[in-house]
Amino acid sequence: MSSGQLQTLVQSRSKRAANENFRKRVETLGSKFTELWQDYGADVYFVAYRNGRFHTYSSTDNALWPPSPETLSKLYPPPIKKSPAHFRRIKRGRAKVNFRKAISHERSSADSSLTSAPADSNT
Repeated sequence: MSSGQLQTLVQSRSKRAANENFRKRVETLGSKFTELWQDYGADVYFVAYRNGRFHTYSSTDNALWPPSPETLSKLYPPPIKKSPAHFRRIKRGRAKVNFRKAISHERSSADSSLTSAPADSNT
């Protein structure tokens, strides 16, 4: 087997693994969305686009769901919008902690709680 054929085989396996992982993740999300719907009565709509194909989930068959962007822009209070920046995950072993800052924050929190504690009315 030539190095070109081997590289093609490795890429093919890698694509298959990525597709399988994506399928599993969408399945897991579907289960979580169903829990949100059942446990909390939340209507949920999800759409993902990958490899030229849309994957959608809707907790209801209501024709008015999901609301259009125009409808959402008119709501008050405005919708809470999230992006990947709101959900950044720290990879294991790569978390950088400024211990001095954390310790000084703990000390200042403890000091403020001592000084802001209500006076004992029994004395």
